[in-house]
Amino acid sequence: MKIPVPNIAPNLGLTLAAGLSLLSAGAALADPAPFDLAGPDIRISVTRQGVTLPIAAVPHLAAGDKVKVEAALPKDESAHYLLIAAFLRDPTNPPPNAWFDKAEAWKRAGHGGGPIELTVPDNAQHLVLYLAPETGGDFKTLRDAVQARPGAFVRAAQDLEQASLDRSRYDAYLSEIKRISATQPEALAHLAPMVADSLRIKINEACLQRQSELQANCLLDSKQSVVLGSDDTSSSSALSASATDLALSLSATPQGGFGYFSPYISAVRDIVGIFGAMRTAKYQYIPALGAAHEDRLSLALNTPPSFANPKSVLMAALPAVKPAPPPVLHVTTASSVPCFGAKSATLAMVGAPLLYATTYGHDLALRVHLKSGDVDLPLTPDASRGGLVIGQPATPSPDLSGPVTATMHGMWGYDAFTGPEVTLQSAGSWQWQANGAPKGDGQMLLTGAPASCVTGVTVTPANGAAAPVVWKADGEHGLAVTLPATSGKPEPVTLTILGPEGTHPASITVEPVRQVQPVAQITAHSSEPIHPEPGVALELSLNSPDEIPADTRLSFTLKAREKEHFSPRDQVEVATVNGDASAKLAFGSGLTLVDQGILVANLTPAQALGASAFGPLRARLLRGGVAGEWMSLGMLVRLPKLRQVTCPAAPPTASATPCSLSGEGLYLLASVAAKQDFDGAVSVPEGYPGFTIKVPHPAPDGTLFLRLHDAPEVVNRLRVTGSTGP
Repeated sequence: MKIPVPNIAPNLGLTLAAGLSLLSAGAALADPAPFDLAGPDIRISVTRQGVTLPIAAVPHLAAGDKVKVEAALPKDESAHYLLIAAFLRDPTNPPPNAWFDKAEAWKRAGHGGGPIELTVPDNAQHLVLYLAPETGGDFKTLRDAVQARPGAFVRAAQDLEQASLDRSRYDAYLSEIKRISATQPEALAHLAPMVADSLRIKINEACLQRQSELQANCLLDSKQSVVLGSDDTSSSSALSASATDLALSLSATPQGGFGYFSPYISAVRDIVGIFGAMRTAKYQYIPALGAAHEDRLSLALNTPPSFANPKSVLMAALPAVKPAPPPVLHVTTASSVPCFGAKSATLAMVGAPLLYATTYGHDLALRVHLKSGDVDLPLTPDASRGGLVIGQPATPSPDLSGPVTATMHGMWGYDAFTGPEVTLQSAGSWQWQANGAPKGDGQMLLTGAPASCVTGVTVTPANGAAAPVVWKADGEHGLAVTLPATSGKPEPVTLTILGPEGTHPASITVEPVRQVQPVAQITAHSSEPIHPEPGVALELSLNSPDEIPADTRLSFTLKAREKEHFSPRDQVEVATVNGDASAKLAFGSGLTLVDQGILVANLTPAQALGASAFGPLRARLLRGGVAGEWMSLGMLVRLPKLRQVTCPAAPPTASATPCSLSGEGLYLLASVAAKQDFDGAVSVPEGYPGFTIKVPHPAPDGTLFLRLHDAPEVVNRLRVTGSTGP
């Protein structure tokens, strides 16, 4: 059986940064070294009841399993390693001699080397592997050490297994971020949160506020992005003090599910302590985290091995000998109903990050219950889509009408499991009709078959070729299609709505949108300077002329093009690019005619567009109900009301002493830094409702650097000179 394997980058270390107050208040422990050293590979396969799977597809072992283990050392390996396999049971019950086996990895099969073939005995709980330098008597020495302290080795095996599982999720995250940044860099800000949510990882939101070309490097930089801790609400009190410490948080994942706080940090720290206590004059034990890829277990180390006394013995843990229940999956209720037969339809799922991070789940399918019989559609986990991508049926079924039910099923290791029952839409008769005439902005509403079954929309002029147009779902059975504008003689065009394979396209003939020829251009815009309100002691200086404060008066000038002039019946529409907020200005109500060729528009964006409006702002001329082309105005930003920066008394050299920034609307800040390159910046939690937040100590000239929520790519300045001490 061939198991699909995700492209997980091996040997990438986790750096455990500050923020351990999530584990225990005031704990001050030295961070263990990251697991970023490449160790050897071990080839492993498991056979159960005649079925053989590679180790990457085995979530747990069971009594009676046949396990084949072989060191996959390079041909030029000069060190002689002894590969030892040992089964462990209760912490208070030493394993018998028969539960230990060995192979001299530098020798060929039949001469003391080759693979070790094991059978999991009854009552065994763990299978651990050791790679020890050959010293003579090393096998007995190691066996005696395990039998003398079985509890320590059992605890180390438990922690190594859990840490390896958490590590697999982090590796999967890194792999996806690298793939997206290489193939879809413009979509990284949108897809990275989806990947993190699928893998139950909390990412550093400040990375997504950087320039697009810097986002990937930030997300992949474990030094500033990685810390593991609880994601429950009890940690909210630490947000203001340690916002950057919450950059990345892995929650719990027992094999097949999630639901409790990950022991990763405590596991790694316990590993360090346990292995340190095992050290003898002859041997020191080094923990190895395993990353499984098909039949290979690639080991990552946090300590360079030593071939002089005390020699290093590498220890790795395989999946525990215990039942591992399959994942309990849930369909995301907020997602749209996928369509049977549509290309790349996604079944949004939550509940099992290991489904994306490992290949434990395989042979996944969606069994669709049709009148003519059941049809299986293959399912492929895709963390960037937040679910399982539904494959195409072997043969189209165009005669379907109405929703159909389906049930997910598959294998979790050796065990079959059944997922939730879901509903799929069907294309049905595939009929569409126009819901009124096109609007001035070219948008036309269509109603008809399920929108989730639409695979594309094209427009064909009377004497031209078909071209794709922009469209989006408008409810369960609606489409909003943006028609291209024409400035010539209006002639009917044909809209073609494409459905799943085997569905005959639907066609509608509509009148095109006639667009006003460009008659004007914006020649200037300005907003009144920002002056602190009474009681607001801090002055925020915007660093880009394109930033338009929402609560100030915006003015811009339109100049008519040659041979054109403005009419008293003209209007100007101002709107955000996303279309969520718009306002129309008319003569006597925001518009002033300077002369027939000059028009000045005035508005306060926060009043005209609403307090929630932000983002790219644009304007266009409306003439006779027909819209002209959009013209860019700038970036609408909402500003917090910053009142005071208070710093505790500290020696002049203590520039790292944290200060407190107080004010209203702090959630409108993205991050605060003392340096313009934002090294050591503090990220403001999304939607932060408080009135005070910890910030770095200002620069010597009394400056802090700010990124706004609404324009995170622009660096602004805050002058804090005159702020008080304690």
